[in-house]
Amino acid sequence: MVKVDLKVLMDIFENKLSKTVKNKKKLYFFERNKMVNLVLTYNKIMDPLYRIKHYNIFLIKEPKCRIVMSLDLDDKIINHFINYHILIPKLERFLDFRNIATRKKMGTDYGIRLVKKFLEKVKKYDDVYVLKLDIKKYFYSIDHDVLKSMLKKHLDDDEYFLMSNIIDSTNEDYINETIMKMRKDFPDLPIYEKGKGLPIGNLTSQFLSIFYLHELDHFIVHDLKVKYYVRYMDDFILIHPSKSHLKNCLAKIENKLENVYKLKLNRKKTCIVNVYEGFIFLGYKFFIRNKKTIMIIRNETLRKLKKRVRQLHYLYKKNYISFEQYFSSISNYMYSFKYGSKMKIKNVIDRYL
Repeated sequence: MVKVDLKVLMDIFENKLSKTVKNKKKLYFFERNKMVNLVLTYNKIMDPLYRIKHYNIFLIKEPKCRIVMSLDLDDKIINHFINYHILIPKLERFLDFRNIATRKKMGTDYGIRLVKKFLEKVKKYDDVYVLKLDIKKYFYSIDHDVLKSMLKKHLDDDEYFLMSNIIDSTNEDYINETIMKMRKDFPDLPIYEKGKGLPIGNLTSQFLSIFYLHELDHFIVHDLKVKYYVRYMDDFILIHPSKSHLKNCLAKIENKLENVYKLKLNRKKTCIVNVYEGFIFLGYKFFIRNKKTIMIIRNETLRKLKKRVRQLHYLYKKNYISFEQYFSSISNYMYSFKYGSKMKIKNVIDRYL
């Protein structure tokens, strides 16, 4: 039986969810009978036949078009509980420090510093190459059986069955029926094949997506001998002075992705480039000039930043958002893009302040 304490569920609701839930109406009705609802949530976790009730499916268009599947509040509490009290305590120790997405004290900022650190170590070579890899429709392609076989080795039986039910929740017919309606306006939207994909929006999906390739991370570092390696979800780079070695790595990685993980590379975004010519990663272009590591913000990233700052300025002037929300968002952009091209970003923001 899964071990759970009602106090833990209350803490998740009060300290992690109540301030972030956007649907205030649902939040109000949950809070009105908070203890009763938390007890019902507790009973759902203890039920070995627990199933996610229903996903609220919608589309977001920035930074790119994505299908988001949002949970009701009780299922969201359960999802947070599983993530913070089962998955992370039991599985995070298997993750390499080069696997940087959605982890505490890591993320984009940490990844940028790691890339710069690795480039500093290799710039002594006359030539340095970067193998840049991207997986095609990663979230929608993660194989349920492969993922569950990984989890089975590390979770108790009750924990495993609980996770299996959540992983298989994308098999429900109504999900693809909803997506098919959206495809009338957005024909390139992917659908969920049976036994494939994780729902974008679940906290557990974020962790499972970085865990899914953790053995590949170790294979690249220890078997292929590429220690200068960084992965952000399905976007990763290998840095090495030998182009032929990276070509060999590409063939072996592609073989593992297809035969072990049932994934395919996005060939349009997979390439080997000379680091002195530059490569794009984490929203920046990195390159080495005169033995100096240089990074500049991508033009596409800058264009999206300008668009978002204009939107925020408009919403604030029309009183759709408070000054605190406006200021917080602008400050977040200033912090997020603190590397390279600082004056460009400052000028974009100053234009509206």
